[in-house]
Amino acid sequence: MHRLILAASMVLAACGNPAASPVIRTGVPNATQDKPQSKLWFAQGSWWAWLPDPEGSAIWRRTPQGWERQQPLDAALRGLPGQADVWADEGSVRAVLVDRNRLAVAGLRWTDGRYAPDGPAAEFNLDGGLETATIARDPGGRWWIAYGRDRRMWVRAGDADGWTEPVQISEAPAAEDDICAIVALPDRVAVLWSDQAADTVYFRRHSGGPDAGAWEPIEIADAGGGTADDHINTALAPDGTLYVAMKNSVDRVGLPQLVLRQRYPDGRWVNRPYGLRTEDGEPSRPIVLLGGGDLFLLHSFYGRERGWVEWQPGHEMAAQPLIEAAQRVNNVTGSKANLPEGQPWIVLASDREGDVYEATLRPYGAR
Repeated sequence: MHRLILAASMVLAACGNPAASPVIRTGVPNATQDKPQSKLWFAQGSWWAWLPDPEGSAIWRRTPQGWERQQPLDAALRGLPGQADVWADEGSVRAVLVDRNRLAVAGLRWTDGRYAPDGPAAEFNLDGGLETATIARDPGGRWWIAYGRDRRMWVRAGDADGWTEPVQISEAPAAEDDICAIVALPDRVAVLWSDQAADTVYFRRHSGGPDAGAWEPIEIADAGGGTADDHINTALAPDGTLYVAMKNSVDRVGLPQLVLRQRYPDGRWVNRPYGLRTEDGEPSRPIVLLGGGDLFLLHSFYGRERGWVEWQPGHEMAAQPLIEAAQRVNNVTGSKANLPEGQPWIVLASDREGDVYEATLRPYGAR
């Protein structure tokens, strides 16, 4: 059982309060996008971020003096796509990197007290149609990436021998902007995707065997009533419960715009709407994080006059500011892994000027 804590990343210029200062300047607008991706990880006693750069991407380390760019890695990342989804453990990192026309999978390994490139990146040219992609590792150590293209959902699997050809796991064509996210369950990987054409949220588990093309029947997480939209973010609890934060397509004042979906280890789905649309604006781009027995929901809020980053300890309690910025702030991102015990719990968000802002959730999750 996880205690629920709500938080929101509000957008547009904040009024009447001091503006937060950026902690990283990337030179790339909306550097922390996109919806299903995680840019942060904690390893070797530090927080790290994989963020875009005008020439590719860059690795940043959070130190007592601030965020420091790891310049020795720049050459290996130059020329690759910049939009990353990161999977990390204590000694290695993998990221799937995305732009509109191609994917790349790049790795880092910890050696001699620093990260170094873990071989050349694998690159896949897809000739357009890409919005985002995610990465996961299955219990056998095989890597998987998932992405939407041409209204269908695809996966590839990779190991030391290379990567498979793409495998289509969806059946009917979805809407043009629908996306998916791959997750590592305790015994296999699975993919969740939106289908706005059918107003359905689908989920499909891999068979768990060696064949990358062997998948179990498709599950329906929810259907009807405007439940589907292309905003997806996931977190996995130690007991195997999958949490999914999504936007819906209800788009009506006074009704919830977001849904927390839970898939229990026995395969049951429970869908809990939250995040009311008001006359002043609407919530969007939710993410979900787990740490210390707490479940954090964060999202953007598109308002007309003012905005900030805030946390809220429950549905009926007043929200408190977390970040106030003078610029439009959006695309909150966190860690794919559960938040580390005994450490600050960091999230990042970004603006359209290429600046990145930081907040810590630790005070709100501490018991």
